[in-house]
Amino acid sequence: MSLHNHNGKARHSIELPAGTLNPSRTTMSDPSKQIGPEMVPATPRPESILGRHGSTKVTFPPRRVQEPFPEPPVDGIHGWVMDAAWHCRKAGMSADEAVAKVRSFEGSLRRPFKHHEVEHAVEKVFSTTLAKATKIERVPELPQWNAKETARIHHALALTADDLTTESPEEDPAGIHPCGIIDRLFPNPEGLICVGRSMSEFQTDPLAVHRHLKSAQFIVPAYMLAKWGTTQCGKQSQHTKENTGPRRYIVFDFDSPPPEQHPSIIRHLAKFRPLVMALKSGGKSFHAWFPTTASIEDDRLFWRLGIVLGADAVLFRNPSQFVRLPNGTRNTGAKQEVVYLNFTAAP
Repeated sequence: MSLHNHNGKARHSIELPAGTLNPSRTTMSDPSKQIGPEMVPATPRPESILGRHGSTKVTFPPRRVQEPFPEPPVDGIHGWVMDAAWHCRKAGMSADEAVAKVRSFEGSLRRPFKHHEVEHAVEKVFSTTLAKATKIERVPELPQWNAKETARIHHALALTADDLTTESPEEDPAGIHPCGIIDRLFPNPEGLICVGRSMSEFQTDPLAVHRHLKSAQFIVPAYMLAKWGTTQCGKQSQHTKENTGPRRYIVFDFDSPPPEQHPSIIRHLAKFRPLVMALKSGGKSFHAWFPTTASIEDDRLFWRLGIVLGADAVLFRNPSQFVRLPNGTRNTGAKQEVVYLNFTAAP
């Protein structure tokens, strides 16, 4: 019997044993209408077909599921550019095609692309040598944002940023100098801290060496292991995965839910772990800082809870990812205002 695809072309032929099926009593559209249910053979597994036919070679068309192109976020554009570049590479595009594809979103994003931002991301992704795995490792799937749940939480709590400030153990958290906050969150005077004025201009040094923190945008929420590290492209840099230490804080950046829901979501998460700090990103979203624990499993479950409630999964995947510096200044000139601060909850 020959099997055909929707174009009418034969895919492959399988010689069925005599008496298995009478073609005159069935049709390819609905065999069960002309054959009793007890006579319809179960769909065989490929292994059973191969075994039944001995040396007969049966070819099955490959099943390839194309992942959807990542949707541009309201915030976290730089991380999205990297994800989009990886998607293009895995889809078999050339580097030039990847640049054109990502740049086609110009004008539909919250901000324009920075100078050579797309080209640098594509260059980094396409120059990375993919390891040849000896076995396929299943990557745990992350949950999706549950819009109904965040809406329910906001309906029940209906908090605002002012409510969080009223509850803040530290008075006037927006008026504290960034140095005063970082000094309490990272109390080791010799600890290395990576601070960025931009994604391409950053410095890793002890806090006492850093200057002009009010004009900085970013910080890595962990101590750095060394001043320098090697990037995936083989270049030396002060901001790499290699020189980033263990997480000190779990930071949730709420991109997906409507901004008015963020304070209520943060308060809800604080039921499961003490809240250290909450701040405005200088855009539409809020960031919430929580301490890590000695239990990797507990931290992983807390991450999943945050992602279900709309937190950006990029921060979970990449411990070296920059987050907003408390009471720093965004490149638009907007202040990244701290609305809640509790130093006693810091690890």
